Amino acid sequence: MGLLKNLAVILLFSVQAQATLAPRMHSIMAQMNGSISQSSDINGGATYNNKLSLEVLYLVRNGPTFGGRYMIESRNENESQSGQAYGPMAGYYADNGFFVLFNYDVLAKLGRWTNGEGFEAGAGYVEHIGNQLHVGAKYSIRKIRYKTDITDNTAVQKNVSDSYPSITLMYLF
Repeated sequence: MGLLKNLAVILLFSVQAQATLAPRMHSIMAQMNGSISQSSDINGGATYNNKLSLEVLYLVRNGPTFGGRYMIESRNENESQSGQAYGPMAGYYADNGFFVLFNYDVLAKLGRWTNGEGFEAGAGYVEHIGNQLHVGAKYSIRKIRYKTDITDNTAVQKNVSDSYPSITLMYLF
């Protein structure tokens, strides 16, 4: 959590510098987001929820941005689970580095649960640090409904809602 706090302080001071995105108006962009959350439950047991996503987008500064995302995650609630999700996304990147992104996962898996789908919305800020490289932070809210349990045919569905901060690394091609 200390790394995230340090990044937040750096980003707060960089907002005052009036920096902008790299100078290209239209670009193909690769963006990677990572989130690590580890804590303890009420019984003192270790819990975690880690996510890593790779996004490839066609960036139009101060205009619509479109692309897709592939995400992997691992978490433990009642048991350790890992999963993946992918789907299209759209958003907006402003000149000053602020952005919003909307994602629809068309297929998501988590442990024994499959056929998941749902939405994610995120907002963040990236700072140009050199050449076509940017670093920043993003906060996301995600809601997924898993429809099939591969080990239990009588299970109805599993709904997962979470919100999480992540560190963002972006490269413009």
